[in-house]
Amino acid sequence: MHQMHGTGETGAVQPAIELRGIDKRFGAVHANKEIDLKVDKGTIHGIVGENGAGKSTLMSILYGFYQADGGTIHVDGKLCDIKGSEDAIAAGIGMVHQHFMLVETFSVLENVILGVEGGAVLRDGVDKARVELERLEREYSLDIDPDAIVGDLSVGLQQRVEILKALYRGAEILILDEPTGVLTPQEADHLFRILATLKEQGKTVVLITHKLREIMAATDNVSVMRQGAMVA
Repeated sequence: MHQMHGTGETGAVQPAIELRGIDKRFGAVHANKEIDLKVDKGTIHGIVGENGAGKSTLMSILYGFYQADGGTIHVDGKLCDIKGSEDAIAAGIGMVHQHFMLVETFSVLENVILGVEGGAVLRDGVDKARVELERLEREYSLDIDPDAIVGDLSVGLQQRVEILKALYRGAEILILDEPTGVLTPQEADHLFRILATLKEQGKTVVLITHKLREIMAATDNVSVMRQGAMVA
């Protein structure tokens, strides 16, 4: 497909993410039907819909787990070909999954640096990583002991490790899939405070949920999905 450049006058702020005509089938199931979605930079954008509405499929396409059958993804106004999570990370997209992808026997610090490019990072970069992790924790109120073993942490703290992991990889856009499903009400409140801080610092947050109260409380804009289509 030809690349479409930024719209309108120069200097116009591009959306953090723009999906155009995203289409995806799994056999007979039409999971995403020509989805258009714009997420403005520096906002908390909710995507709401029942289970099976296609929300997670759409975000999995954005994060490179699935390839769309049709349509284009634009990040900061640039056409992006996202073939895997490495491409998504390179484009500044991070994802916190419903089921965390952490190594429970490793420390917080080890989990955060795990899988970041370059083996040398592990040899000489642990101290640098620790300094960077402590900076991220301060900046985003993500208080957590870098040396704690992840398996000993509460679910809410494990989720914070996932957020730190994405930020450490340079995420400007953070996708959270049903993030409060596993949290206590107190942990959920704390999560929303963290998300508000991320927004204040200019990050963009996409929140996938089927809980309306959350969406109303936490988001700036909401997109509603039903049966694979964007309906509002």
